[in-house]
Amino acid sequence: MKTIFKSTILLAVVGLSLFTSCKDDNDSNPVLGQPTTFVLNTPAYSTVPVDLATSTEIPFTWSSPDYGFPVEAEFQLEASIDGNFTISVEEAEADESGATIPNYVTLPTVFTGGHGSIPCSTLAGALNKMGNWAEGETPATQTMVIRASAKTKNTGATPIYSNTVNIIVVPSNEPAPAQYPLYIYEIGNESGWGTPHILCSLAQDGIYQGFYYLDGGFKFKPNENDWNGDWGQDPAGTYGTLVVDGEEDCNDSGKSFPDEAQPAGFYQVNVDLVEMTWNIVPITSISIIGGFNDWAGDVEMTYNVEEGCWECTTGEVEGEYKFRANHDWAINWGGSEDALEQDGANLNSDGGTHTYKLYISYAGNHKVVIE
Repeated sequence: MKTIFKSTILLAVVGLSLFTSCKDDNDSNPVLGQPTTFVLNTPAYSTVPVDLATSTEIPFTWSSPDYGFPVEAEFQLEASIDGNFTISVEEAEADESGATIPNYVTLPTVFTGGHGSIPCSTLAGALNKMGNWAEGETPATQTMVIRASAKTKNTGATPIYSNTVNIIVVPSNEPAPAQYPLYIYEIGNESGWGTPHILCSLAQDGIYQGFYYLDGGFKFKPNENDWNGDWGQDPAGTYGTLVVDGEEDCNDSGKSFPDEAQPAGFYQVNVDLVEMTWNIVPITSISIIGGFNDWAGDVEMTYNVEEGCWECTTGEVEGEYKFRANHDWAINWGGSEDALEQDGANLNSDGGTHTYKLYISYAGNHKVVIE
């Protein structure tokens, strides 16, 4: 009995040890579960038609999938005209014959929280393509089927989809791009990561540009007031490529790229969301040039960091003139004083000594103040 008692105790101790080891292993190495769905909440406005021509965006909320332990997931919203989600707008556009009619669109914005919005302009353009209505046949209202997708970051888990919810919209007859918003945003060290700068794509074709003073690392993001779906330098890609997952600050010498960061200064900032690339072009000078010196010389301006403008005081300018960057015509501005544009018409000055304050930021917002 004594021997049996000892053996029993030994087996119990071994079993307890194995149980503890397994428990500790599970605690330190949790197993990622694979849920099959999650909940997209039915919005309170679901029975009230949303006018796509007069509204800006349609908000949604959802729950987090149960992966067995806390894990960051990324979400995207999809909208369908018939609930089938079989032919995307992108697939239909790839068919140059025009014979393929899409039945759903995936919104490009990636969210990391439990809420997000569909831009009405984006949905309006996609809805017209999905409806494929002849002139005069656009319905007064249209039911749309919405779902959300979720995937975990850096785990390789298969994306899952939420339930669907229905909303009612009033179609807009004005076609709008189905992919890219008018603005995205640059944010970085130059503002203490506090104030974003606008980059603009007038054609809404995914090609964005802005002109700003930069000082150190920065990133890009689709939303002005949150970090959902922000883009940064791909640490595994070539310099100038963008990713959402595992991104690093752009232009940061302490990261993978580049060996030496660009110095603080004024830059043309370019982002291509079609190719997922970015680059910055140094603007080392901006000057005034015109008929007053036979378009053969430049009146130099200096950058005022505090006021965010290029400025000079001069009595040389009289008659027709323009502004240009880097003593070259590749980047130049003309048009009207309060609405300067690339390659715009010549401006005119009545002569005399004036202070020129040139504010260059993004298309539609360039201007010169003459004092």
